[in-house]
Amino acid sequence: MTKFLVTGASGFVGANFVRKLVSDENEITVFLRKNSNLWRIQDIIPKINVRIIDMSNFNQVKTSLKEINPELVYHCAGHGIYPSQKNSAEIFSTNILGTFNLLNALNENNNLRRLVNLGSFFEYLTNPTDPYTISKITQTKLVEHFFKEKKLPAITLRLFTPYGKFDSPGRLICDLMIALIRNKPLEIFSRHTKRDFIHIDDVITALEIASQQPDITGEIIDIGTGNEISVEEIVSMSNQLSDNELIINWNDTKQHEADILDGNIFLGRQQTQTLNWNPSISLETGLRKTIEWYKQNINLYNIS
Repeated sequence: MTKFLVTGASGFVGANFVRKLVSDENEITVFLRKNSNLWRIQDIIPKINVRIIDMSNFNQVKTSLKEINPELVYHCAGHGIYPSQKNSAEIFSTNILGTFNLLNALNENNNLRRLVNLGSFFEYLTNPTDPYTISKITQTKLVEHFFKEKKLPAITLRLFTPYGKFDSPGRLICDLMIALIRNKPLEIFSRHTKRDFIHIDDVITALEIASQQPDITGEIIDIGTGNEISVEEIVSMSNQLSDNELIINWNDTKQHEADILDGNIFLGRQQTQTLNWNPSISLETGLRKTIEWYKQNINLYNIS
């Protein structure tokens, strides 16, 4: 039985991954911050070891790691991706200081087989100015430093735009699913904005392979499909698959700064892929699976 540690286990990607680990009957410890919303993992709490950790506190991180002695660590914790997360001090504390403390503590762990760090496609921005992008670039650079200078067995997976079960309100496809099922109009910004959408199940498969493949230590690997689609096309496809005709109030006056400054960052660079993995779920299949999951679990989204 493998000892896993997952940080950020209450988030979208972290929770989906922990749920998969539980189904495979592993020994799982998760780091959660105080007052984390556990709605994604509430039903599996009895099957995992939960530690409430302030990752900006090195002593807490170091002590816990000594007690856990994990073999595989997945660093999914992050802050700043959602519009409501604007506090730059918290972003830097979580993404930079928290990562540094984790790496520093893991450097003393002889049992570690691999650390898998979650990066972001925003790191491809050529002239970043927002705290989130700056913090994610720094986070990946820290992982690189510990690999090169300390020989820490670490890799980074740069995720593009995952979607699917247990996604967060405020994200396009989640909001779209909720509106379709509840038959309510939806305001959407920037119909022509394009993203590389990847189904969460494909992401989870990539995470699993990333800890097993022996020849990729030190790599930075894109996890995307290599295809992009506009917001308007996503809405149209979702309407067709759900046999619904959602009323959309388009608001093209607002656009993400990254789309204006560097719109070509949103496509996965598959040419340099070194992971023995390829996405297997087409966008149509993924959206169909997502619609069905939201129909069965709409009670989780208690939005009026």
